[in-house]
This record gives sequence, structure tokens and C-alpha cells, in this order.
Amino acid sequence: MAPLWIVIAAIAMLWPDRIASLIDGVPLDRAVEAVLIGGVFPTLCVLHREFLRTRFARACIVALLAWKACGAALFVQDGWCLRFEPTRPYAKDAGGAPHAWDLRADWRAGDPICSAIVTRPYRDIAEFPAWFFNLPPPSDSWPQPEDRPPAATTPVRVTGFAIPDRAGVLHVDVGPDVRATTWIDGRIADGDAQLAAGVHAVAIDAVLTGDRWAFVPLWNGGDLWSSVMTTVRKPSSFAIRVHPATTFVAPALVAALLVAWTAAAVAQVTSIAVLAWTFGASIAIAWLLTHDHHTAARWTIAALAAGAAVPVPPRLRNLEGALLMIGVPWITFVLAISAPAIGRWFLYGVGHDMWMYQRYGYRIVMQGYWLEAGSPTFYFQPLYRWITALLHVAFGDSSVGEWWWDGACLLAGAMFSFQVTRRFAGFRWAIVASAATLAVFVLGTAWSLIGVGLSDISAAGFLSMAGLAAIAGRRAGASAAAAAGVLATLAFYTRLNHLVAAFGVAVFALPIRMPVAALPRPERWRRSISWTTAAIVPAIVAVGILLFAWRTWHYTGVFSVFYGTSRNLLSNWQPGASFATSLSRTIESVLMVLTVNDPPRFDVFALPVLAGAGAALLSIAGVPVFRRLPAAAVLFFWASVAGAFVVRGSAYPGRFSVHAMPITCALTVCAAAAVVRRARNQGLE
Repeated sequence: MAPLWIVIAAIAMLWPDRIASLIDGVPLDRAVEAVLIGGVFPTLCVLHREFLRTRFARACIVALLAWKACGAALFVQDGWCLRFEPTRPYAKDAGGAPHAWDLRADWRAGDPICSAIVTRPYRDIAEFPAWFFNLPPPSDSWPQPEDRPPAATTPVRVTGFAIPDRAGVLHVDVGPDVRATTWIDGRIADGDAQLAAGVHAVAIDAVLTGDRWAFVPLWNGGDLWSSVMTTVRKPSSFAIRVHPATTFVAPALVAALLVAWTAAAVAQVTSIAVLAWTFGASIAIAWLLTHDHHTAARWTIAALAAGAAVPVPPRLRNLEGALLMIGVPWITFVLAISAPAIGRWFLYGVGHDMWMYQRYGYRIVMQGYWLEAGSPTFYFQPLYRWITALLHVAFGDSSVGEWWWDGACLLAGAMFSFQVTRRFAGFRWAIVASAATLAVFVLGTAWSLIGVGLSDISAAGFLSMAGLAAIAGRRAGASAAAAAGVLATLAFYTRLNHLVAAFGVAVFALPIRMPVAALPRPERWRRSISWTTAAIVPAIVAVGILLFAWRTWHYTGVFSVFYGTSRNLLSNWQPGASFATSLSRTIESVLMVLTVNDPPRFDVFALPVLAGAGAALLSIAGVPVFRRLPAAAVLFFWASVAGAFVVRGSAYPGRFSVHAMPITCALTVCAAAAVVRRARNQGLE
């Protein structure tokens, strides 16, 4: 039942509260609520989901749900209604005012009354809910200068009610490029507005030009939102009376749940050494990042490999221990380095892949193209547009959700590398492998990819999670195997060149300890293979492919997986090209993946990837020591690079290597462990 309660708890926390507070649900545009709900909550779900079986946890969750349901019935929405009114059409199929990523506004309306609900000050343009400037114009061409700041001219109207409990002065600070007129109770307020206690209608008409924007309402010189009750519609007298007390309900319930949950998660560890390592590494990383030592913090991720020397009790020499020693410091790193992006948006470069993903995500959620997803075929990768859309629903206009999602996917890769290595070489070697997986990413070329809105890290995360589920499926049975199949299919949907890798997840039906040398002898592995996993994973992937082709047929009349994609353009084997040319392109494509650079070049930070590929090649060649490497890991490596033999990607160096990092790092460390083990054995002789 714990997974069900995770879903219920997520709904309770994300459900927008009518009462604005420090923790009031989506959009998660304040640092405290974003970190607690978007960072701490998922971490606790992974580390100690059993806590949700307790009566206290369930009472908090039910109480939070009941509170928000009652609030929806009894109260009007806190804050003010903000409506943008662009002077020119801003996006395809847009019929009126643009939407912000704000579920508190009438987000399903074609012409929303409110683009967003204002419950906090906007001190610069990046804090305004103006993400819609990232959308291409209705012509499907490139945006013109007047379509985006600073050349755009955008009228905006803010309306609502202010209900001070005592007389005071309302003042609205605006930026140099904002011309604003304030109306109080139907009369223009010149400068500061003197308000008596009671209910007052407020309307602010403004025109935004340039890019020096600000909208900061002040009450007696202080923040309006924390001092005065504000609402979109006129509130009832009952709501006015109880409002001061209601602002504490949701934060108190969430805090009670998460504090008790964290305490329980810490208490179950029991190992002082593990706790000291986890908290020490996390604090060091957080300190480095908050003091702007980003390079040192990235090197600290590599230094997590030293955790192999920590005395870890047998009970924690598993995935749980790795999540504590590697996962928690990594999550701290991701949260701390991206925290300045909370509640802020930025303009994407025109024509970039991420610009297209964002556009399609907006069309899915805000314009209702749930199945079409903005385009009948998928020249750009399919699934990520849904992912980025849902992340914006949770975090609002900010792209910080993509940072955190990418961080979670990279952690999944590190844990996959850990699990493969642990089964073959033991816990300490596995800690090194998981740290190496993250270090190759943060220190190498691929580092620039995190949080920018590309699909590659998501696909790698799905593949890694599929591998973990398939490994667990040897013991957990059909349910874990089915999860592996679904996750592998999602990896394929996210990046179509992972088709072979998706099927390749099934190789983890083999026991990890089975060496490559045993592959030619079926009698050695026929009885130990998990036939359930071997059958279910490919079957589910095959069904996923058929559904993908059906969707293409539904919109185009062509039953095909790759129709309308960039496969033919990127193919290594182009019609009319010579064999030598095609072979050269193929070799370059594979080297691009293994060197983590485009064009391929030697990179010291890519050595674990190259070494893992070399170990896989030597194992297939039957070289002593290397032929003892785990067969499942070697086979999965070849499946993961199979796409590079068919097509050559381009742009964004490192993107086509992310999915290969976990398995190559695992193979590198497994090979090192095998060499050390053989050397020790020879020394004993």
C-alpha cells in the first residue's frame, strides 16, 4: 500500500491551496515549498517509504487533503488576477490572453480571465509569469524582435481585492520599463494610496516594454503579500475573520509530515559512520555551492568515491546504503546549484531542440493536444514533451523542475552502475562505480546538458531504472519484470535511437555473476536465467512499439515507427554514399559516444567510458580476466551503443553518451576489481 500512499501524499502536497502561504501547492515557485515538496519529499519516498504505513503519516496526509478540499469550497483564491494582453498574436492556436503555468488560474479556458495568480513580488522580468514569450509565433516561423522582450510591448492588467485589518499606505513599485496606473475602489490613486481597514477593490493597468520590469506592491513600506489579505474575488465575512489562522494550516501539516518522516528515516540508519559521511558530504557540497565554489563542488562529487573506505554495516551494504552515501549528497548538489532558478524563467534560444520541446509541452497541457502532442509525427523526440509539460505544471514558469528531474535520472544511472558492480565485485567497488558515473557527467562535456530541457538524460534515466527493475525481477517476479518493460518502452519513446537498448534490458534476466565465458555454453546458464523477465520485457517493449506505430497511423495513415522522424537524415548509411564513407561515419558515430565529445577527441574525464568499452571488447574477444566480466553488463553495453552504428546524432556534445555512462563505469570498475582479485590470488600462490 505504500506506493498508493505516495501518490495520495503527492496529490495532497501539490493540490493548489486557495490560501496563499509558504507551502501552498503548485506552482512551486517559492524556495521553501520547492525544496520540501520537489526535493525532500521524493527523497524520503525512496529512502523510507515504509513510514507511510504509520497512522501519523496517513493522518497528516488525509488532513491535508481534507483541508484543501474544504478550502476549495469555503474560500476564494488568495492573490490578485494578472492578465497579459499582448499587442500581437503570440502563439499558434492562441485565442486570447496567454496562459502561465499556473493551475490556480483558469488554465483550461481558451481565453483565460487570469493568465496567472499573483501571490509574491516580481522584482525583475525573470520573476514575472511570462514564459509564453518562449512560444514560436503563429506563423511557425522564427520569432521577430517585436515578439519577445525587449522589443515586445505587452499590456497587463492586475485586479483583485485588498483587505487590510487596519489603515495603511499601499504603494506599487514598478520597473523603469513599466508604465502603471493604480485604481482603488474605482478611483485613480496618484502615488501612494491611503486605505482604511476593510475591503478595497484594486486594479492596476500597466504596459510592459523593454526588459527592466518590476511589480512590487508594498504595504506601509513592507511586503504586501505577507501583511495584508488579498483575494481574486470579494471574500465573505467568514473568510476574512478566519484568514489569519488559515495561512498556517497547510504549512503546519506538511512540516509535521516531513519532519517526522525525516526523523524516522535517520533513525533507521543506526550507523554513525554512514550518517556522518552522508551529512558531512552534503553539508560540504552545500557550503561550496552557496559560496560560489561550483568547480570545487563538482570535484566533491568525484570524491564521493572515498565512501568506499567508510565502515558500513552489512545491513547497509546495498542500494539503501548507496542512496545514503552517494544519493543524498548528489541530491543536495542538484538542489543547491539550481536553487537560484526557483520561481524564475528564461528565454530559450530560437530554433534549439529545447525550444521545440517547451513549445510542444505548452500545446499539450495549456492547449489540450494530449495525444497529438503538438505534431502528428515526431521529428523531435516524443515523450520528453509530456515530461517537460508536467514539470512546468508542478514548478510553474521556472525550468528548475527540469534540473531536478535530470538530477534524479542521473542518480538512477549511478544506482544502476552500483547494483551491477555490487553483484559482481561487492559493495565497496560499487560505491566507486556509482561515484564515477556521476563524476564523468559533472566533470566532462555532458555537464552543460543538465536542466537545459533536452531529452537525453531522461532517456538514460528510464533505461537505468529499467535495468534496476530487471535485476530485481530475478527475485521479485513478474511485477518487477513488467515495470522493467514499461520503463524500457518509455526510454525508447524518449529517444528513438534507444530501440535496441530497450530490448537489451532483457539481458538482466541472466544472473549478474554469470561471466561472458559462460555464454557459449547454454547448459551453464539455462537453469539460472529468469525466463519471466526474459519473456515479459521484450513483450512489453514490442507492444509499446506497436502503439507508437498506431499513433503515427492515426494521424498520418502510415503505420510506422520512424515515419516523420530524423532517422533518414541522420543515418550513417545514406543512399548513394560509398561503403568507405558510410563506414567512416559509423566509426565516428561510435567514437563520439565513447569519447563523450563531438567531434570525437581524447578527454581525460571520459576515460571510464572508454575503459568500460575496451573491457567489453576484450571480454568478447575472450581475453583472460576480462572474460570473467558479467555477461549481462557486457551484452547491455553493446545494446546501448547499437544505435550509434545506425545513426549519427549531432549538436550538444555529450548528449549521446549519457545513457552509456552507467554501464561503462560499471564495467570499468568490475574490470579493475577482477584484475586486483587475480593479482591477489597470484600473490597468494
